[in-house]
Formats: sequence, C-alpha cells, structure tokens
Amino acid sequence: MTYTSPYASNLRNMTNKEKVSLAQNRFTDGETQIAIAKNHYRLAREYLAHNTSVTPEAANELWKQKGYVLKCALLANGKKVLSEEEVIAFYRKNFKNRKNRHWRMTSTFLGGYRRYSEDNRCTMATGTLLEEIYADTSRKLAYYTVRRFIEHPNLTLNLALRISTMKVPDEPNYYLGHWGEVKNAALLKAAEITKRESAASNASSP
Repeated sequence: MTYTSPYASNLRNMTNKEKVSLAQNRFTDGETQIAIAKNHYRLAREYLAHNTSVTPEAANELWKQKGYVLKCALLANGKKVLSEEEVIAFYRKNFKNRKNRHWRMTSTFLGGYRRYSEDNRCTMATGTLLEEIYADTSRKLAYYTVRRFIEHPNLTLNLALRISTMKVPDEPNYYLGHWGEVKNAALLKAAEITKRESAASNASSP
C-alpha cells in the first residue's frame, strides 16, 4: 500500500518508541493509524486500539487480527459496536471459566483501575451480561472489582440488590473494613434504579 502521509510511509524506518508515540497521539492522521494497525509491533497496535481518536478504518483493521487483547481494547474504547448477543458471545468465548484472564475481562467490561479511567469500559455490556459475569466470579471477587459493578451505567436492580446482601469475605484483607461501604453503595444504587424505573414507567403510562 502506498501512503501519502510522511509518517505512514516512513513507519518501517522508525524506532518502536516512535511508533508508540504516534499510536498514542490523538492527532495522528488516518493513514498513519492504518500503517500502525498493519505493522508488526504489537505494543504500538495495542496503544492505537486504546487511542480515543482511532479511526473506524484503523479499528476495523485491528479487529480483524487474531487474539482477543486488541478486541478488548476496542470494546472498552467504544470503537467497535457489537450487538448484545455478540458481546455476550465474545465474553463466553474469551473469558468464561478462564481464571487467568480475570484482569483483562474486568478492565474490558467494568473499567480499568489505573492506566485507563473508569469511563473506559465496554458500555455495550448490558445488565444481562453484568449479571452473568457476577454469577461467574462472585465467589472470588475483590473489593475494587465489586465497586466497578456498582459504578457501571448498566447495573441492574437485581444485581445491585445481590451485591447489597452479599457475604463479606471471611479472610482478613486490607479492604475488609470497606465492604460495608460497598454494600451500602449498592443499596443506594438499588434505590436510585428503582426511582428511575418508576419515573420512566409513570412517564410512559397514558
């Protein structure tokens, strides 16, 4: 492929650090993004997938590649739109019953803890999927993971109530004293959801 962008046409001559810098830059042109998406350097491609300005064309090129890591980044970044059935199928294929992928699953569907903000999460994860993820992982959920469920915009009333009545882990840990706060937060969310759904129901009534 022949590029007109000087960055894209010279990508093969760049150092890995330079490729990453372009992949991270929100103002990198579309041609260069395509060149990065097709380049062999995986770290640059991963940074590009997390770039909030990644173009639809570059996102599609990244999505076609093997593996689930780049796809997770695109889903969390909101750059790949899937149906509810497709998102659930993606979760089941790549994460269900796979304990060693817990961090990636959490950062994709519920939001990251450090590098990526809590808004960088798959908002296509519907309440149905959130409930399935919780059911699959509730026995070993950490405090900060439960908080991510509560903070998710698609939290359901059923899930909020389940969290508010969950059994606090018996083993001593740093967050043990905060579990009460988490359960109270879930209860407040349940009240908020109930109020919102009631208002919506009244508004739709003749």
